[in-house]
Amino acid sequence: MKPFKRLRSPVLIAILCVFLAASFSACTPIYEGRPTAFPTVAPTDTLEPTATHTATPAPTSTMTPTPTMTPTATLVPTPTSTFTPTPIPTRLANLPVLVTGNQVVDWSYSYLTQKENRTDGGLLNLSGMVSFQLMDRGIHSETISILGEEVTVFYLRVRHQFNNTLSEVKLILTGFYGANLEIRNLPADGSTYVSVHSRRATDLFEPWKLHQEWTLPPAQREPLFNTMRLSELEQYLRNLPEQVILLADHPVILERDSWNQIYLDMDRISASAARFYPFFAFNELNQMTGQTTMSFVWQNYLNSGVDIPADQINKMVFSADYLVFVTP
Repeated sequence: MKPFKRLRSPVLIAILCVFLAASFSACTPIYEGRPTAFPTVAPTDTLEPTATHTATPAPTSTMTPTPTMTPTATLVPTPTSTFTPTPIPTRLANLPVLVTGNQVVDWSYSYLTQKENRTDGGLLNLSGMVSFQLMDRGIHSETISILGEEVTVFYLRVRHQFNNTLSEVKLILTGFYGANLEIRNLPADGSTYVSVHSRRATDLFEPWKLHQEWTLPPAQREPLFNTMRLSELEQYLRNLPEQVILLADHPVILERDSWNQIYLDMDRISASAARFYPFFAFNELNQMTGQTTMSFVWQNYLNSGVDIPADQINKMVFSADYLVFVTP
């Protein structure tokens, strides 16, 4: 064999080996710059975490425990008890023997203490003293609205015989601004005082003279008229004997020229508001519109002896500038 042939086979084998090695190298990826010793998967885009709303289980009906308050020694406030007046029992007064002139003073007695007529003959003013039978020995009260203000009005339960009709009457004593006031809590102002004249049935009774003495300045009439607070009058009533007659004097018709002053007095003095409200009417704007039906019922009865209307029986109201108590 020639030397060339012997060399060609190893050369071919060598070339073949180089070719195979090159092919293998071309098929295997080259990893560069990797910190690990082994090939890893090439990095992919990492998704940014998003706010995923995870469904929260709906609350169940189980109540969450709350702290329980431990009882302490602190007293729980309770409503303050309101003073409730004891009902006043009926205690009708008996009539003492009282005479003025030739007239017997009984439950039907009345006397005109003032009467003036206008030049045309019309009535200018009229005042009267009226006798009453005490129905009990207490002072009553009610709250009414006068000129837009609440006024607690204090009165006596009495009766008067209007001709042949014996009718209950509210005899107004005084009043105070405010609702449902009690005598024991009244302020010490002028409205809490009531003028009282006490006398014996055996003494000479002259109603016209009493009225004249009442019109004197307060300092001059003081010996005849005792000024009492309502609380003192309450006690005075309890101590009265069974036989007692009560008389009260007050105007029922007032001249028009005095209406403005009466309005001012009613607007600022609670006692005046209480005593005059039965005799004056007001509209919804609190404007004085004239005298009331009550004042004309009293006018007709005192001046002319006219019977009171049937719808006014046991609903009559009178007021007292002063009280006269006559006992045996």
